[in-house]
Amino acid sequence: MMSQLLRRFSRKYISYSCRRHYLTNEYKCVEAWNNQINSPLLSKVNLNDFYNALEQNYSSKGVISAIDVDVFANAIRDPIYLDELRDLLHKLRLSGDTGNTLESTHHATARNFLEFGNLSDLVTILKDPLNFGVFLDFYTANLILDKLLTSEDYQLAANVAHLIMLQEEFSNDITCTLCQYACYKFLKDYKEPESDSINVTETKKSEKVEEIKIRIKFLRNEYYDDHFDIKDVKILSGKTLAWISKQYKDNVSNNLQLLGWLYYKKYDKLQNLCQELSINKSFKLNSQVIDVLKSEISEDSKESIENCLSILNQMESSTESLEEAIKLFENWTTIREEKLEEQTQRLNRAERIKQIEEKQKELETEEQKLWFFENEEQIDLQIEEKTKVNINPEIKNKSKSKDDSDYIPPEILPKRK
Repeated sequence: MMSQLLRRFSRKYISYSCRRHYLTNEYKCVEAWNNQINSPLLSKVNLNDFYNALEQNYSSKGVISAIDVDVFANAIRDPIYLDELRDLLHKLRLSGDTGNTLESTHHATARNFLEFGNLSDLVTILKDPLNFGVFLDFYTANLILDKLLTSEDYQLAANVAHLIMLQEEFSNDITCTLCQYACYKFLKDYKEPESDSINVTETKKSEKVEEIKIRIKFLRNEYYDDHFDIKDVKILSGKTLAWISKQYKDNVSNNLQLLGWLYYKKYDKLQNLCQELSINKSFKLNSQVIDVLKSEISEDSKESIENCLSILNQMESSTESLEEAIKLFENWTTIREEKLEEQTQRLNRAERIKQIEEKQKELETEEQKLWFFENEEQIDLQIEEKTKVNINPEIKNKSKSKDDSDYIPPEILPKRK
């Protein structure tokens, strides 16, 4: 079934070699990317000094610039700076300038972690947009999925596919097909994680637990949105497979959609789909779907799955332009240079204003020195006025009242006859 799925790709972009590459080297635009990151601006950056300057500025002022983080991300040539990049992304996300994050920052982050093999860290960053603010576009998602599927890391590949589903972006055929393949391979080899829940429940039953009641102000009603709140990887993969396959009407996607609704545990939708496909004469059921349905029968789903099997048993057993990617890299370079030029002009303007103010103060001081003797009387008057203003009026009143109390009137003698 997966061989049919892969044939949906254009031969220009897909490689069918025994090494299991899914995207050709042409699609990765390595030469265009290298030209973009080797621009004169990025080549001059000393990452060690640049990071220290950004760190010092953030520590003292609490400010970090989106364009500075973009320059740092695109100038990385060594894996030792990946931790610094992660730190800067987190600080930018916490700052007020996070809304100005450039698209090239997201792509450069993914490229750096892909090139240096830190795939697990990359997926961790992508799954935590609240703290890092790195989001996938179709082109970047295709590169990551190709790398993960080539290395047969289907669990991480499925996690990337989940992000595409959560964003509800299904317009790119290559991305959707890679996501379908990643989820299918992950679910095919999925094994339930071992847990000691049974032992824990048995011990709890044997022990008497004292009930403790606590008074609280209010109790928030539980809410489950059945989208972002899904934590079960198996259910999340099933939903991804169902939603993406629903966008296509080909035979392979219809088979995968059946599996998706099954693993998503939406048995009503599974039955409805079986009814629709039963009247579709062009649909041909893959035998693997029947086997999976039988293996997933449980007490809760027994009736629904058996109805689906009875229906199914009656049946017979796009490309992304390279030119756009190249133009995108060139556009990022232009935007970065324009943003840096604007920032430089703002800083230069502020520096010039500061220098002019300092020069004016120096000229005023120099003028006072040169014309001191000509303006000596005026300066004395100014000093005298300042001293008068500084005299406390209360002291004046006290001195007046004191003089009045000490006053002795003159003695009046009688006139001499």
